[in-house]
Amino acid sequence: MEDKKISVVVPVYNVEKYLDKTITQIINQTYRNLEILLVDDGATDRSGAICDEYAAKDDRIHVIHKENGGSSSARNAGIREASGDYIGFLDADDWADETMYETLIRAALDNDATICEVMSQDFDEEGNLLKGPRLNTGKVTFIPSEEDFRLLMMHVGDSSFCTKLIKADFCKQFAFPENKLNEDFLLILEMIDKCDGVYSIEEPHYNILIRGGSNQRSGFRPLLYDAIIENSDFAYDMMTGKFPSCKTETERFRYVQRLMYLLHIPVSQMTDNNRTYQKVLAEVRAEKEKWKSNPFLTDKEKRNLKILTSCPKFSKRVHGLIMKLKNSEA
Repeated sequence: MEDKKISVVVPVYNVEKYLDKTITQIINQTYRNLEILLVDDGATDRSGAICDEYAAKDDRIHVIHKENGGSSSARNAGIREASGDYIGFLDADDWADETMYETLIRAALDNDATICEVMSQDFDEEGNLLKGPRLNTGKVTFIPSEEDFRLLMMHVGDSSFCTKLIKADFCKQFAFPENKLNEDFLLILEMIDKCDGVYSIEEPHYNILIRGGSNQRSGFRPLLYDAIIENSDFAYDMMTGKFPSCKTETERFRYVQRLMYLLHIPVSQMTDNNRTYQKVLAEVRAEKEKWKSNPFLTDKEKRNLKILTSCPKFSKRVHGLIMKLKNSEA
């Protein structure tokens, strides 16, 4: 097993506070045949220097210094340089437990898997568990592409690349879309379209740090929410062409993503020249009978879609006033 090399690609940008833990956890993996590619994406803090310091101590570490281009650009640079039989990815503020890559490579080799994944769990900066793994049975389960697609449409599947190990010759056929957000989701759809499925190890081995500056907590970002709508359109087209049995689930995904957009967009951006907003509003209004009859949408989601498309600006202003009152009373 140890004759198979794993290339671990880590995009690094202004994460000096977290980098020691992330790199140390990779160095201490029980699976030793690793190529650790630290991609300094034009960091302006000490992140690049920290990478160089670790490279001087461990000859498995290679540092790529490049101009800032974003996480996808950094990952693509790592993919190009990777010489391993398998490729994995880590975010520089998260950490893998020390058996993650041994667990992944064992399952990959035992099953001749193109893609293997483990479960993840979320922690805050104080080390408190925020969310446990989706499954923790210890089993290795094969998820056919169609079922994996269905799980993603139900917001149950895992679109993260950081939980996965991928055959290098397969991975190198793809590239992360650059200058976009929510890029993991788009690329995992492209990959499951081209493989039989994913072997899922139902154990938590990847640990996600939820910090204040992360996408999950940073308010409305137009590029992110535009990407959410674009990716839902891509998924719908993919369903039509390859997974028509997943139509109801994909329609549910389509409307949940549009609801998320409408719930988060500020009133100031609900303008006639905001193309994404006008597109979302027109689609949800025109497709009312579809989302009203969708069995996978909750009553609350349907109610919110109705309110936000009947009187969008008024309902947003009322909701804003209610939240201000609640916050002032807290």
